[in-house]
Amino acid sequence: MSSNNATRAALAVASGLALGLAFPKFDYGLLAWVAFVPLFYVIEGESMRRVFGWAYLQGFASYVVSLYWIPIPLHDFADVRMEFAILPMLLVAGIVAIDTAAAIWAGEFVARRTRIPAVLTMPVAWTAVEWIRTYIPVGFPWNLLGYTAYRNLELIQFAEFTGVYGISALIVFFNAVVYVVIFRRGVYRLQTISLSALTAIMIALVGFGAWRISNLKDAPGTGSFKVAMVQGNIPQSLKWDPKFLPESYKVYQDETASAARRGADLIVWPEAAAVFLFEPDDQYPAELAGDAAYRTALLTLARNMGEPILFGAPALARSDGRLGFYNRAYLVSGKGEVAAHYDKIELVPFGEYVPARAILGYFVNRVVEGFGDLVPGKEQTLFNVKGAKLGILICYESIFPDFTRREVKAGADVLVNITNDAWYGESSAPFQVLAMAAMRSVETKVPMVRVANTGISALIEPSGQITDRTPLFTRGTVMVDVSWRPVRTVYTVVGDLFAEICFVLAAIGLILAWRWPRPATLEVAAVRSPRLPANGRPH
Repeated sequence: MSSNNATRAALAVASGLALGLAFPKFDYGLLAWVAFVPLFYVIEGESMRRVFGWAYLQGFASYVVSLYWIPIPLHDFADVRMEFAILPMLLVAGIVAIDTAAAIWAGEFVARRTRIPAVLTMPVAWTAVEWIRTYIPVGFPWNLLGYTAYRNLELIQFAEFTGVYGISALIVFFNAVVYVVIFRRGVYRLQTISLSALTAIMIALVGFGAWRISNLKDAPGTGSFKVAMVQGNIPQSLKWDPKFLPESYKVYQDETASAARRGADLIVWPEAAAVFLFEPDDQYPAELAGDAAYRTALLTLARNMGEPILFGAPALARSDGRLGFYNRAYLVSGKGEVAAHYDKIELVPFGEYVPARAILGYFVNRVVEGFGDLVPGKEQTLFNVKGAKLGILICYESIFPDFTRREVKAGADVLVNITNDAWYGESSAPFQVLAMAAMRSVETKVPMVRVANTGISALIEPSGQITDRTPLFTRGTVMVDVSWRPVRTVYTVVGDLFAEICFVLAAIGLILAWRWPRPATLEVAAVRSPRLPANGRPH
């Protein structure tokens, strides 16, 4: 490798590392606002093939940093040796890095061949690819760029119009403007207009955000109740051991009794807290008599406490004539009756099912213990509690913007996210999924109660502020006062419209660039795409 290419490679990797460190739990969020600058420097003047390659290297480095937790469940719970457990992480990072490469390539291709400034094409292309990634091929919108700003509450409030995609676009735009201004790329007029537009946008968004947060605090509430978040802290290594069932059930029984004495209006247990088959009715075969007894005990507990309990439990499912299992959330009333249930729809790929099992099933085994591939639910269900409609999100579902939006549009006043993050140890994964969940409240302006087996449990305010958060791997019950307001955001109504517009614009730009390119003038070519000489510096 020549010294020129070595310099480019080092800068691309540094760009990726900086971006990876911007996500939780590293939380150097400000790095995201300049992380792409080295990459833009690297790709300038390169062939489009090499643009793709350098962007891929940046994306790969970024995802290795932010997804380093993937080997942990494979090693700890699937008995995969660590040196082999790293391979799936590298594979996932390599696959998702294609999105980074595609976005940067598309933005640069359109900019070069249409003479539209890259400060415009890059944010549009990036947003379009993030939107596609949310749905295709299996839906893995983990660590979208906008999540790096989750702690900047005043700045991110405009997500109620654009979703998280708007924040991603803003960060890429910021990077592009910084690059244009610092390295004096393009004509002076472009530098001036870009910097002026960025400054005006940032001031307007922060001003709007400050007003919005104040407005949310002052708005009269429609209702409120007291919720007990029960964090059982049941070790994953013991969770599905039948011998440990009496002890794990007693943990939740005792915490529930304590919460009822403290005046809870709703008691929430985490995902799969009931580690026995809980059926809507009491029709159990003889071999499941033990599960039936625990079902009766749980209903009796709710009746004795006189308060509703919301909890996760596996349930039997029949799909295509075969017996399977649901990952289910139940609401049991204070009268000890099953009031409602919801079956998880968005299952975790390679965790709760294997995509394209006919092909990949020969090479990949599931990580989750206890059951075979789970059956996805079909309908989002709202629970009615104390005058509020609850939208239920089980674990991974909280990272899907449109999925949550549909629940709120259907009438959810409060979101309840039950999860089990015990798989990930003290890695960055629990912190990352909490940040993603917080953005759902920003987009919809609906509070979220998040209850995790081993943490992090928390109350997320409509502004995205995370309060009452619990430490990892602690046991106990936190009481939170939850109030809701009659707010429906633009994003709740129109959904991913901003991202869809970006997708259409990107598609049009690519078509124009491919079919009807505009040759650059000598002056534009000289300032827009200089070739780097051997010393790695532009002429």
